[in-house]
Amino acid sequence: MRQWEKLLKPVTFRNRTKAREIDGRDPFEQDYGRLISSSPIRRLQDKTQVFPLETSDYIRTRLTHSLEVSYIGGSIGKSIEKFLIAKDELNPKYSGQLSSLLRCSGLVHDLGNPPFGHFGETAIQDYFKSYFTKNHIDLNEREKADFLNFDGNVQTFRILRKLHFFKDEHSFNLTFPTLASIIKYPSNSLEGNKGKKYKEIRNKKYGYYCSEESDYKTISNELGLNNKRHPIVYLMEAADDIAYCAADIEDGVKLGILNFEILRKIFKDNLVENVSLLDTLDEMHKSNDNKLSDKLSLTVQQFRVETQGRMIEGIVESFEENYDEIMSGDFEYELIDKSSGRDIRKSFEALQRVVFDNKKIMQTELAGWEIIFGLLEIFVPATESENFKTGGNTKEARLFKNISSSYRYIYNEYNDYPNDTYNRLQLVLDFIAGMTDTYALNLYRKLKGIKL
Repeated sequence: MRQWEKLLKPVTFRNRTKAREIDGRDPFEQDYGRLISSSPIRRLQDKTQVFPLETSDYIRTRLTHSLEVSYIGGSIGKSIEKFLIAKDELNPKYSGQLSSLLRCSGLVHDLGNPPFGHFGETAIQDYFKSYFTKNHIDLNEREKADFLNFDGNVQTFRILRKLHFFKDEHSFNLTFPTLASIIKYPSNSLEGNKGKKYKEIRNKKYGYYCSEESDYKTISNELGLNNKRHPIVYLMEAADDIAYCAADIEDGVKLGILNFEILRKIFKDNLVENVSLLDTLDEMHKSNDNKLSDKLSLTVQQFRVETQGRMIEGIVESFEENYDEIMSGDFEYELIDKSSGRDIRKSFEALQRVVFDNKKIMQTELAGWEIIFGLLEIFVPATESENFKTGGNTKEARLFKNISSSYRYIYNEYNDYPNDTYNRLQLVLDFIAGMTDTYALNLYRKLKGIKL
């Protein structure tokens, strides 16, 4: 019981204001309240999930996806709590807290993703590879690796710890368990980034920048993580997998990229343990009225509910079966890959490849790459100038003033990392990665003189 008490310890970097007597929320519901009305959350409504700059109101954004992950995570959390209480691993007084923590984690898990999704990440990585090759920059190898391996998950941790200016340098001042719940790869950028096939899951990517390393170490020590994953991370990751793999297909059907024949064939080719789903799919499609113009869309919505339910059951069972390894931090797999729903996920991944290869999506992604790369080309070289933050009428000073005032304030007042070259590059990256798709597009057009 002591391990979970430590893992759920609601400590924060700054002591919180004492809650009102009528406040019956647990610490993670309080975290959720701090987040839900904030500007970083609102900006997710204009950030790409799969379809960049899509005008259809139906298609998911990062915000609607995050809300779905939040709900699925909370649902999984309730089931896991029952298991832990029955096993005498969790004191009943903590009932509800795992679910609250997972709802909070699901809400913020994509907060650091740049405009244009994973292709935006690639643009940032490509830019810094070119920039560091052509220029001698005063950074050590690990500092360079932070930029060369830019990752939205790592940026999420930075936003939650530093970048939402509300009162002081502690951003949202979230609890340590909430902060730990989004660190999927608790390594620095040199220890990590070993690739998907690397045995230790913590080193496949990385989880924190040089500038936030001491924060992570403090969290890890306080919660007894020993620089390994918090058990909640496995559940949040699973909720994300369940939400996006099925939902992307639903959106693909709505946009006319997929049809019933493709859907059925791919599931037939990939299902092993859940072959009965083929009959379920056929029955659903047959029962929907042929007169409905959106018959296929309705079928896919019904099928999503069924498949997500099966995957959730598989995740709960997998967590219970692998509990000891998960708690020791030695479970080196994603839960869904060791669950009864792995063939469902494999089927959806095959369908995703069909969706992602659609020319319209690829063309918009390529445009997004040019926008992100182009903005970096404008702002990053300016950081080398002594005029960048000193004012005056220089181009560099004007670019500095175009950066969000809250980011500039944090940079000027609360920056304690010793390398200012690194800090300046982070300032630019914080600004560009935090943009919405539309804002990035419009700013690029303005600065290039394409559209004033």
